[in-house]
Amino acid sequence: MRSLQQKVLKFIDKQTLIPPGSRVLVACSGGVDSMALLHFLATHQQSLVIEVGAIHVDHMLRGVESAEDASVVKQLCKEFGLPFYSEQVPIPAILESQGGNMQQVCRQQRYARFEQTMANEQFTVLATAHHADDQLETVLIQLSKGQSLNGMPIQRSSHTGKIIRPFLPLKKSELYTYASHHKITFREDPSNQQDNYLRNRVRRHVLPILIDENPSVAINTVRQTEQQQADENLLKELADQHWRAIVTYTDEQLPSFRREAFLAIPYALQKRVIQLLLKCLTNPATENAEWHFALVDELLHHITDSAGNVTIDLAYGYRFVREYDKLLITKWDIDPASLRPKVLAKGIWHTWGNLHFYWHHANAYRIEELLPSDEIRYFQLPESELPLTVRLRMTGDRMLLKGMSEKKRVKRILIDEKIGIRQRQQQPVITTASGTVCAVPGVRYSEMFSHRQLEGDSYIWITREGETR
Repeated sequence: MRSLQQKVLKFIDKQTLIPPGSRVLVACSGGVDSMALLHFLATHQQSLVIEVGAIHVDHMLRGVESAEDASVVKQLCKEFGLPFYSEQVPIPAILESQGGNMQQVCRQQRYARFEQTMANEQFTVLATAHHADDQLETVLIQLSKGQSLNGMPIQRSSHTGKIIRPFLPLKKSELYTYASHHKITFREDPSNQQDNYLRNRVRRHVLPILIDENPSVAINTVRQTEQQQADENLLKELADQHWRAIVTYTDEQLPSFRREAFLAIPYALQKRVIQLLLKCLTNPATENAEWHFALVDELLHHITDSAGNVTIDLAYGYRFVREYDKLLITKWDIDPASLRPKVLAKGIWHTWGNLHFYWHHANAYRIEELLPSDEIRYFQLPESELPLTVRLRMTGDRMLLKGMSEKKRVKRILIDEKIGIRQRQQQPVITTASGTVCAVPGVRYSEMFSHRQLEGDSYIWITREGETR
């Protein structure tokens, strides 16, 4: 036990996790990890010159069992004379009224209670019991999701102080040994034995294989992520310095910079600088990692490519523009209501973002009213397939193109036409009354459309960008 204690104390000192005089609130579920942490910090209050308290949050998912979890935490606090705080969060009711991912909602609600108690009771540090095995699980999950393999931070700032993980240098097996040695009562959450969640599946089926191959794999992961986090902090600092050196801001406080100045930045930092560019947008999109990395790659490609001018739609009506050597973000104000599905009445202009649509009998529209930039097609449809409707592209949409025997996925059409990711997410499609996709305006049209006016009773279709006039 002495070597374990020295390992943790050395880690706390090296990482400056708990300054003397801190009031430390331990997040304690009642499991072996958090009970061991609470016991450890309680027994080292004097040597660390700190005050310790514990908080237990009952998610109200397991009835009486949840209350029993709280009782073991309360009893340990009583033995050491520690303040104990207990909160109940009605997760089932929240999920029923608001929806959402249960694990994510639990975490958000739990940490909200932690922050509230820290503020009310003047705690400066929140300690969680994540250990080396948890760090290995996190890295594997990040790998599976295409995220950076930084693991969980050793410590991070919060609204009311900071959050620390002093048990990261310990393996799960060491915590069981510690609990057994000190006769610590703890509770096992039966949900940890279920495969409902990715972390549980990784813990139950992947970790045992890796640990069997190398018992030190979890400790090695902690060591590597510690270095990775230090490297990442340095790279972020360097990227921020380069970004500040090249950026200027427009009157609308949107970033602008020169292409040559960006290319002078070391290549290893260029993607990080683009991420800083995206952070300048208000209400940045919270997209998945695949989308985020793809957008960064797309922007990097268009910045390094000097051919022509480029406009790329970003989140919330922002656009990235490359005009020769100048690169900037502009605001493209779009009313979200204009992107809702709508029936396109005949003979009336309809707006979709910055696009405008019009259709009518071909002979009823005066050709002199057309603009040189108008996209014009002609089509014939029976009355039963009219009127047309515009809506956002949906998963599974397919369209029959001229010369093809089978319908082609609209998503593949957009990719083949090199339509940017953000534009693909705002791309309208036109459907007939029966729901058949017949056009992706501005991109491709189905086999029922023609560049030339058709014989007999036909219709004209016009796509216009900008003002309708």
